[in-house]
Amino acid sequence: MPEKWMYFLLYNFYNLDNDVQKTVYLNYRNLVYRDIYFLFRNHELAEDIVQESFLKVVAKAPKLKNTKNMKAWIIKISRNKAYDFFKKNKKYHHFSEPDIILNERHDLPVSDQVEDIIRNELLNEALNKLSIKYRQALFLYYVEEKSYKEIAIELGTTEQALAQTMVRARKKLYQHFSRKWVDRDG
Repeated sequence: MPEKWMYFLLYNFYNLDNDVQKTVYLNYRNLVYRDIYFLFRNHELAEDIVQESFLKVVAKAPKLKNTKNMKAWIIKISRNKAYDFFKKNKKYHHFSEPDIILNERHDLPVSDQVEDIIRNELLNEALNKLSIKYRQALFLYYVEEKSYKEIAIELGTTEQALAQTMVRARKKLYQHFSRKWVDRDG
């Protein structure tokens, strides 16, 4: 069942009161922004994609026959818009690494703290080398702590296909990370 704000998308959005339009957009943005930002790691670009995908949702939503999985449909529209952008703009495939926020652990020796920082930087580099599909699956599972079933629905795939994607994503991440980790020690 769609959330209440989603029902407003089923009507002509442009005939709605300005405050209602704003509320609907802000709820939409809250739903999809984090995923899009994770893919681009660039606020302005993520905002552009969110806005473009919102316009597509507003245009297509009134024609929906089944609103049961509306939330998943909305998320899929926004991700597809992001994937389309990646395909058209190859230069955006590798963004700079996100800032790493580490809790300082004063109980560890300085050498261990430095080792943790280096490991985290190398892990972020390895994550950035993964395809969007792999990064997204790992993000939904490890960061958002969603189940395979939830992720499969959100990504519009089967749990079996998702399991295969996760195995491949972990393997690729391990390859990229271990190569960097070994090179660093060499």
